[in-house]
Amino acid sequence: MRTKKNDIRNTFRIVSFSLGVIIATAGILNSCKKELPVKPTLSEDESSTRNLGGDALCIEIGGPYFEKPDQKTVNYGPNTKTINIVYYNTETEFVLKVHSTKAWSDLEIDGTSVWTNGPVAANTWAEYSYPLAIGWQPCDIVNFSLKVIGSGPQVTFDVLYKLIGVCESCVTEFTGEAISCDATREAIYHFVSEEDQDFIKMQGGLTNFTGEDAVVTVTGGNLTVTQSTPGGSSNRIIKVEGSVAACEEITVHITWNSTNNNGIITGDWSVKDENGLELAPGVPGLDCE
Repeated sequence: MRTKKNDIRNTFRIVSFSLGVIIATAGILNSCKKELPVKPTLSEDESSTRNLGGDALCIEIGGPYFEKPDQKTVNYGPNTKTINIVYYNTETEFVLKVHSTKAWSDLEIDGTSVWTNGPVAANTWAEYSYPLAIGWQPCDIVNFSLKVIGSGPQVTFDVLYKLIGVCESCVTEFTGEAISCDATREAIYHFVSEEDQDFIKMQGGLTNFTGEDAVVTVTGGNLTVTQSTPGGSSNRIIKVEGSVAACEEITVHITWNSTNNNGIITGDWSVKDENGLELAPGVPGLDCE
């Protein structure tokens, strides 16, 4: 699918750089997934040029962005000129940067002139951008023919780019909900961490517990469940421990039997890190009011 330029507004600005500065690339994307992007881990090979890297590529709000470069050199008579281009998408725009060792005056995209900011001096970076389509998705293809015109023969580039999605964002949150408060009881807890957690311990009690072990179903994370009853107590203690990824929703669904109906059906629940520090405010005892 080609993204046309003749039906979109363009913005532009001139940015001066020395010729020796070549914008580094974050790497050519060899694969792309139509999934909600997640925050990637740092790649050691890319750490000198990017704050982002890894297999699951996405962009943070405000960047940095994944730039793809191209370069062509042409000879005409006794003259030579080298043109560098760099292109990428932000959260809202597709951006194209152009640099030439000779002055130039126009950009054509698929045969249509899009540059209206006048001549650009040699050895100067100029930037052209246009808004991305409403509802754009990661991996949508931007593909067009670009001509840089002026000072000798025009130079043609084939621009091909898979749009990079915006990193999923979240806030750390811990919540609980009572579903059933009669003799057959049910409750659900949800936890999300804005950062990876190598270890969490979610813990709390079930009041007036009776019968066989509670049925505890955990969705998300790499977590194990243990349960115990303190000596002489009518409460059952549930522990959910292990690792969770950033922005991964953890659901703990519990059903159990009780000796009475209604009232508060759980004790206070907490979620802590490996140092015993609370990751989010605790959840007080639940009831079905």
